[in-house]
Amino acid sequence: MRRRLFILFSLAWTALVLRASVIAPSILVQNYSVDDYKASSQNWAITTSPEGTLFAANNSGLLTFDGNTWRIYPLPDKLPIHQVYFRDDTIYTRGENSLGYWTHDRFGQLVYQPLDRLPQGIRLENPRVDYTLSPEIEGKHPTARATIGELYLTGTSADGLFITDSLGTIFHHLDINNQLPDNIVHAIYVQDENRIWLALDNGITQIDINPPIAMLGRRNQIGKLEEGTKIGNQLYIKTSSGYFHRELTFGDAFERIPEEVGRRYIQPQGPEKESPAGDLFKNREILGPFINAESIHPVPDGLYWLTAKNEAGLFFREQGIGSLKCRVLFDNYHLNLVTNGRRIIPLDDSLNLVSTMQGTLLINTRQLIEASLRGASMPRIMHVEYRDKKGVHVLPPESPEISLPHDYQELSLYIGTTVLTSNRQISYLLEGISTDWSPWQKEGEITFLQLPAGDYTLRIRKYVPKGPFLEIATRITVRPPWYDTLWAYLLYLALIGATCQALARRYWNNMRKKEEEQIARERQEEQQRLQRLRSEMLEAELQNKNNELTLQTTALVKRNEAIQKLLEELDRQKETLGDRYPNKLYQRLRDLMESTREDPADWVRFESYFNSAHQNFTDRLRHQYADLTTGDLRICCLLRMNLSTKEIASLMNVSVRAIELRRYRLRKRLSLDGETNLVDFLMNF
Repeated sequence: MRRRLFILFSLAWTALVLRASVIAPSILVQNYSVDDYKASSQNWAITTSPEGTLFAANNSGLLTFDGNTWRIYPLPDKLPIHQVYFRDDTIYTRGENSLGYWTHDRFGQLVYQPLDRLPQGIRLENPRVDYTLSPEIEGKHPTARATIGELYLTGTSADGLFITDSLGTIFHHLDINNQLPDNIVHAIYVQDENRIWLALDNGITQIDINPPIAMLGRRNQIGKLEEGTKIGNQLYIKTSSGYFHRELTFGDAFERIPEEVGRRYIQPQGPEKESPAGDLFKNREILGPFINAESIHPVPDGLYWLTAKNEAGLFFREQGIGSLKCRVLFDNYHLNLVTNGRRIIPLDDSLNLVSTMQGTLLINTRQLIEASLRGASMPRIMHVEYRDKKGVHVLPPESPEISLPHDYQELSLYIGTTVLTSNRQISYLLEGISTDWSPWQKEGEITFLQLPAGDYTLRIRKYVPKGPFLEIATRITVRPPWYDTLWAYLLYLALIGATCQALARRYWNNMRKKEEEQIARERQEEQQRLQRLRSEMLEAELQNKNNELTLQTTALVKRNEAIQKLLEELDRQKETLGDRYPNKLYQRLRDLMESTREDPADWVRFESYFNSAHQNFTDRLRHQYADLTTGDLRICCLLRMNLSTKEIASLMNVSVRAIELRRYRLRKRLSLDGETNLVDFLMNF
């Protein structure tokens, strides 16, 4: 009996010693659901690459996460993947009916190749970890086991995750009622000594062990933080729900304590006197986004916490000069500062309590700075694609320049940070378009719509708790349309030159043509002037000829009339004198007068003058009316001159009656009807 008691006492003492040597860790849990990774809810295994990319075996295929963007790569048969392993930039997977490996192509996409058997040294099964489980945990149907230092992690199929020591002491029990989204744990992946990943039946969970930021108590359990203090290893806080107490090194839950006990440790604090952040520091440029701080919380030793939006910065002030110690962007931890009554309470030189929407946080600034120094990694461009009317085009992500056509519609870049740290927020600035950095974002997608043609520099930075932000830059070129290129402008110059030459040639041709037309017009005008002069001369000549013809005809008429009178007088004298007027003398004188009146030369001269004045009138009559006699032609000429019948009779040495008869016969020969005037017809012929 004594021996049994001694053994029990020895075991109990050993347990107490071991328990004292293992301190319960603080944890920070972040869950990722189907809404985050857009694949099947069930995940069977997880691994990571040295660069910080997570790979998960999912029912929908191979699930990847670069810290900012989730992607799913289905198997050719669309069946689930159950195991995954990373080695030498190659991801090996096994599904229900498949075995193969994945490698990245030049566009950063994973490409699957089937395998008959795994290469030597590749094992998809996680190494078995054996340790003794307590009956309590054994009854929860363990599914996965892992260790981190002296911590033992056990996943179950019914009750979530247990974090224990080697003796089975439960430090943390995480289930659906306590931070986990699901109770079925398929696999546990140990990333490093400070982080594990859980592959759940409904989601993926990241658990940070002893993180710089730890959740001490949920707001729905203890209320909103108002005051707090640390005495040794004991923490006392006042919230909107009352007073609470817990140990910093053990346990995970606050215990409510009476108000009178709480007041004994927590003295009421008066309202803090706040002033604009710019009034505290002479070098205001050091404040950055905290220049318009929403709240200021003094800390001993010249330190100040400043908050702006969902970010807090710790600044040291000495003689009015400020310097940044560290900063915390709570978006990195899926946490949010309260909007009203913000509280940051210093517990010692490195521990601070913070009131958030989710509950009361503990921030270890020393650990935060050390972690940022260890886990610094540059952001990376993981995937580049653009869309135009033809569809989506993928570009190599490692190209020094992104070249786009002028008519592209949307450019998308996917930026990855790493899963190795909690600081995954990114911001960007496109020089030439914007002058301010974008707000911090956890999503890795950066999208630009239809940038104008030109060259741009995209600067991308990653959030870090201390020092300058880690930044990369890439060049984006939007090519101009073909009609806005150098060759097009050379073509335009050539076309303009050719057009100018053609216009000049046309101008000079027109000028020459106008000159020729002017010369032709002047020549024509000169010809017309000469023609008018010639016509006038002809008309004058014709008029002169008409005048001469008229004078000649008048002279003939008068001569004939005079001769006729002389003949008549001669006949009267003969009749009066009878035989006393010698017959020989009478006849001789009469013959002389008759021959003078009927001189053929007179008609020759008349016809010559007439034809000159009347353009060969007789020839035209003779040609059209061949049966006209010489006497008819003479009468026609005299009628055209509008001579009277008596004058015609005198010229032709016939009687008036004879002329009238001849006019009648002439109308017949000319085939004139009774209504046509003979003189008008001849004058118009």
